[in-house]
Amino acid sequence: MEEKIVLTILMATYNGDAFLEKQLKSIINQSYTAWELMIRDDGSDDDTLAIIENYCQKDNRIKLLNYGDVYGSACRNFSQLFDWAYKHHRNYILFADQDDIWLIHKLERSLAVMLKEEQLYGASTPLLLYSNLSFVDENDQRIPVTLPLPKTLDLPVLLNENYAWGCTIIINLAAIKKIQHIPISSINHDYYIAMVVAAFGKNILLNEHHILYRQHQKNVSGNVNKMTFLSRFNRYFNNSKTMLQPLLDNYMLVNSFYKIYKNDLTAYQVKMIGDFLGSYRIGFWPLLSSMFKHRIFKIGLGKNLMYIYTLYLLRDKVMKKIEEGGSCENSL
Repeated sequence: MEEKIVLTILMATYNGDAFLEKQLKSIINQSYTAWELMIRDDGSDDDTLAIIENYCQKDNRIKLLNYGDVYGSACRNFSQLFDWAYKHHRNYILFADQDDIWLIHKLERSLAVMLKEEQLYGASTPLLLYSNLSFVDENDQRIPVTLPLPKTLDLPVLLNENYAWGCTIIINLAAIKKIQHIPISSINHDYYIAMVVAAFGKNILLNEHHILYRQHQKNVSGNVNKMTFLSRFNRYFNNSKTMLQPLLDNYMLVNSFYKIYKNDLTAYQVKMIGDFLGSYRIGFWPLLSSMFKHRIFKIGLGKNLMYIYTLYLLRDKVMKKIEEGGSCENSL
């Protein structure tokens, strides 16, 4: 592959000095070398900035970005990075966590498959590739857990759960132009991006492992210990209150997406999402009916049964939180 296409990697950092150097080295060592790494820090008070500045001097493809004035979460940080990339007309975007390790062919394979998919669907179609990953602990030792991913990541699936993890995805220019901005109400930047692309393009599974996904005590989300059946059972049945915030976040994200893109959606998409949100506000049984009508489910029977039970317990509380001020905002 001729290295003419520059890939833009966006990295949000915050107090990541423990593992940041390994991640930077893994990006520098990529087999595909035509890339730029734009880093935005969220106010670190450890050695994160010193590490970044050192690597900026070592490699001119790495830059510390001073852009925007919104801080306070990973989503806000990535949102500001995305705004920069959109306004500066970047063609392909990838997202990097500060504590992972990228395997050597991640960029090369991501671009090669993306170009093939653009030939198939057309470059004007918003496209997102999401791949699998391998888990490692604080000492880089592999954790024997497999992450099941659906072959089709469409809106009915995404109304309940996202499977396109930000550190695994690449999006094309058509997707960037359709998204334009990631609102604060999205809670998770990758979830919002996947939903937009599902509505107007294609989310495509690259069923390969290209990331060593770090597990440690400071993991904000995606902790492998939360993915076991026993952990899910305990959360859903023995400590269901812990699911209140995720349900609230999910509702706010879907509602935000719907408000922004309602006029661009197909008639069926408007009907499906409108029914889901409307029945959510009315009661559990109308919500359950809407989910069955539009086949809005998670992947796997066990997860769906636990999810439905949690909705039965907590839907009223989610709506109460919304009424108390958890309303959705469309912009930062």
